[in-house]
Amino acid sequence: MKLTFQRLDPAGNITLLVMTPVPREDYQTIAARLLSLPELDAEQVGFLVPPQQGGVVRLEMMGGEFCGNALRSTALHYATSQGFRRSRSFPVEISGYDAPLPVQVNPLTGQVTAEMPLPKEILPCQLFGEPAKAVRIPGILHAISQTEQEPSQEEVRQALRDLTETYDVPAAGIMFWQFRKKAMKPAVYVRDTDSLFYERSCASGSTAVAAWGALNARKDGQHKLDIRQPGGVISTTAVVQGGKLQHITIGGKVDLGPVYDIEF
Repeated sequence: MKLTFQRLDPAGNITLLVMTPVPREDYQTIAARLLSLPELDAEQVGFLVPPQQGGVVRLEMMGGEFCGNALRSTALHYATSQGFRRSRSFPVEISGYDAPLPVQVNPLTGQVTAEMPLPKEILPCQLFGEPAKAVRIPGILHAISQTEQEPSQEEVRQALRDLTETYDVPAAGIMFWQFRKKAMKPAVYVRDTDSLFYERSCASGSTAVAAWGALNARKDGQHKLDIRQPGGVISTTAVVQGGKLQHITIGGKVDLGPVYDIEF
């Protein structure tokens, strides 16, 4: 079988979009094969499928999780494939969420801003023996850790496995957050593929930090936060009214990479 896919770079979180129709039961096998290719240096894989909920395009992630960077990548892929030359907004579907999300794309500059699902809840939790917060977003859960000493990779993997089991989510992340530097290091685990990545950037994790920070400010209005990550910066805007989150967007540049054809 010939497999066609495109490589995109949203703030270093290298994403592969598979364009060839493949059976869902093969997602994990194909994703594992693609992630093992060192020349691609990829962190995640998604599969383009026909839209089901009124969007113009749909992406199914390798483990059925939600991913904001993959959402932005899919929007840029669609805009360029349609030959769009000016900035426009359109609805994009992604696994882990039950409705299309509006995404604003400027295909000439690669700037892509997506409306993100609002967190379902923010919960207190214990992480590596310290108090933390767990932010549940549709399709994924992120814990925010401000520990000064980063745990070992195996400790992180086990903590994330526990989070996916405790909260019954397909994926979970730990965002190692440095408040003074406005910087974070994301670690994300996908349950079905048993894969752990220290991602170069994480859009849903950025959403979690933005939501938590905006609510902690205890002030209505627009809260903007540029979050520095190993692969680049993701800009967030959270709107709070009446002490409740109303909207969250994440944005930044997405680099459009080459299209590959490989025999699988």
